[in-house]
Amino acid sequence: MNTYNQIPGLKKTAIALGCFDGIHLGHLAVIEKLQCCQADNLVKSVFSFSDDLIVKKGAEQIASLEDKRDILAGLGVSELILPSFESLRNYSPEAFFNDILVKKLDSRLLICGENYRFGRLAAGDSKLLRDLCVRQGIECIIVPPVMWDGEIISSSRIRQALRAGEPELAAAMLGRLFSYRLEVVHGRKLGRQLGTPTINQYFPDGFIIPAYGVYASITEIDGKKYASVTNIGVKPTVGSIEPLSETWITDFNDDLYGQYIRVSLVSYMRKECKFDSIEELKEAIHSDGVMSKSLTENYLK
Repeated sequence: MNTYNQIPGLKKTAIALGCFDGIHLGHLAVIEKLQCCQADNLVKSVFSFSDDLIVKKGAEQIASLEDKRDILAGLGVSELILPSFESLRNYSPEAFFNDILVKKLDSRLLICGENYRFGRLAAGDSKLLRDLCVRQGIECIIVPPVMWDGEIISSSRIRQALRAGEPELAAAMLGRLFSYRLEVVHGRKLGRQLGTPTINQYFPDGFIIPAYGVYASITEIDGKKYASVTNIGVKPTVGSIEPLSETWITDFNDDLYGQYIRVSLVSYMRKECKFDSIEELKEAIHSDGVMSKSLTENYLK
C-alpha cells in the first residue's frame, strides 16, 4: 500500500474520509464500504491527516502508523493519504472539496461517518459533503455511527478504557486486542535472576500508556503467540526512571534484544505494587503467569 504525506495526483478514486486515529469499529464501518465498491477500476483510498494533528490536540495514539497500514491493507485499501493538517487548514469546505477531492484526487465515490467535519474551522459536515457530491455527480455514502453499550464508539472512549485498566472494553470497541509493537531494550536483567526473564519496551512520545498494573497478555514472536505477563508502570519494587512495558513470556527464553515485538493486552489482573522482598516479587510473578495462561487460553487456540 502506498502512503503519501502530500496530496498525490490520482485518477478515479473511491475515498474513505475521516480521522481514523484508532482504526476502531466505527472507523472500520466507514472503510469497509470501500470493499462494497462495484467499480473495480476505482483506486480504493483513505484520506486522513498525519498523526501530528492527534498530538496537537493532546490525544495519544492508539495505533501506530505501521499498524494502521497493515489493517488498511488487509481491507483492500491501496492508497493512504496523510497530508499535514497545516497544509490544508485554510481551505474552505468548498475549496477542499473542489480543489483536493475533485480536481486532485478525481473522486468518484466519497464515504464518511455522520460526524465527519472538514474545511477551515471544521465548517463542513456530512450533509454539506453530500450536497456538494450531488452537484458534481459523485456518489456519496454517509455511514451511521457504531454503538457499544448504548454510546457511540470513539477513540476517546477507548483511551478512557485503557487509562482505567479495562483492555477488554477497549478491545470490544477496537474489534481487536489493544497492542503495541516496540523495540526490546536492555534492562537490569533482574527477571533473569528470578527465573522470569522479561523484555523491556518503552512507549514512544505521544502513544497512550495504559493504566499502571499487571496484565495477562499475548506476545507474538515470529508469527507464534505466547501467553505472557506484562507489567506497565515504574516497577516500584526495584524502580524505573520512566514508565515502561515489562513482559515475561512464560514459555519462551531466547534473546529478543533489538527486535520489534508485539504485545497485546488481554486482561488487567492487579495493580502495580511494591513488595517487601525480591522473593515475594518472584512468587507474585509466577502466580501471575498461571493466571495469565488461563485468561489467554482462548486467544491461543
